[in-house]
Amino acid sequence: MYNQSKDERTFYRGVLAMLVLTGFTATAGAVLHYVEPNPELMDLIIPPLVAIANLLMVFWLLQRPQHVLNVVYSAFSVAIFALSLPAWYFTWQATHSANVLLTHVFPPISSFFVILIVVLMVLLPPRRAFAFILIVWSLNAIPILGYLLTHKEELWTPRGREMFMSYGLAIFLLLILLPFQRRARMQLQRLQHANFQMHNLAERDALTQQYNRWGGQRLLDEFMRSRTVGSVIMLDIDHFKPINDTHGHVVGDKVLQQFSERLSSALRSDGHLIRWGGEEFLVLILGITEQDAVKVAERLRAAISNDDFPVVGKLTVSGGVTSRRENDSLESLITRADKCLYEAKLNGRNQIASE
Repeated sequence: MYNQSKDERTFYRGVLAMLVLTGFTATAGAVLHYVEPNPELMDLIIPPLVAIANLLMVFWLLQRPQHVLNVVYSAFSVAIFALSLPAWYFTWQATHSANVLLTHVFPPISSFFVILIVVLMVLLPPRRAFAFILIVWSLNAIPILGYLLTHKEELWTPRGREMFMSYGLAIFLLLILLPFQRRARMQLQRLQHANFQMHNLAERDALTQQYNRWGGQRLLDEFMRSRTVGSVIMLDIDHFKPINDTHGHVVGDKVLQQFSERLSSALRSDGHLIRWGGEEFLVLILGITEQDAVKVAERLRAAISNDDFPVVGKLTVSGGVTSRRENDSLESLITRADKCLYEAKLNGRNQIASE
């Protein structure tokens, strides 16, 4: 799965569950209609088509999770088609056949119509939801309500009243609720934004504005769960303690800020910089082999050593590089990178070691 936020993963799983449940329901409906005596032609066509369509959309979503919104709109289109076609077909049949009553032949799908309206309200922005609801209502309710209003003997039957309530009055109630849904969505967005800011503050180092140890741990855990290729680079500023001892912690903090800025500028979008602790930084790079990671590490080392730092002058950095291996744990990966860093320090500093 491509890199998703927590909210995106929740939405993805919700859509996947919706497709599976809808497909299962359609499959069950298809089986029931095929075993019942004298089924209607429409009952033999629509449920299998919906089941197949939902199965295809499940495979689409599993293969292309980044297309989740396209899948959602496709699912809505299938649902609108599956509900609208019977409404027009059975209404036409009842209108042109004297011995056919709509309340007798129309399948019990009015509850699915209301469910679709509610799902549209929940998943779509208010304006788009309003437009979709009007389309759904027009395609489904107009033929049924038109028929019932011109056939009063069927309107006043229990089934006729239930259909009139579902397709007529219920839609107005839902439309009245739309403004409240808009306010609720806006409040939810404000809460999500505040949560994002607090989460971002918790994951960021206050001095360098890079990921802190806690935020880096989350990134590394996700990386290990993903089973994708990637490498880590452990970097440590050479002889940093004398800077604090000689120039004070204020200058030391500025050095750390400038150090992280140079590293961040030298990294590409697939690299994540983490302040691992003190003057030690860890770089996580996704989709890269160890050989290429060594080249990146050398580029980072050069970005530090090529230009002097204000007040303190020339600085160097040592680094350890390793890539993810089969059966690696996060602990074994970090331990190996730390071991390479120690080797670089032992061999004279200002160099990169790898394993």
